[in-house]
Amino acid sequence: MATKKLMVICHSGGEFETEKDGSLSYRGGDAHAIDIDDQTKFDVFKMEVAEMFNCSISTMSIRYFLPGNRKTLITVSNDKDLERMIKFHVDSVTADVFIMMEETFSPSVSNMPTSR
Repeated sequence: MATKKLMVICHSGGEFETEKDGSLSYRGGDAHAIDIDDQTKFDVFKMEVAEMFNCSISTMSIRYFLPGNRKTLITVSNDKDLERMIKFHVDSVTADVFIMMEETFSPSVSNMPTSR
């Protein structure tokens, strides 16, 4: 039996804006599509997204809204989270995910002023 595919629309480079009702909307950036199913592994999905947006896997975070809830972003960080996302969207053809680039801190660079 063939597994159902979910078309994931990956958004990056835009910004969230809060609407009057407290819901979030996403404006700007780029969007690309990837099809996944319940056999897709998180590491493979994340690698494909990183290649798509030419970004580092180590600084990337993946988030989505539950169907009917545009107020809370859910983080996908492992295989179980990805499986849950697919299950939450079982009645949907598509799911929007948002790719966030986290700031990295380099311990070799000091923010302290140098003294002479």
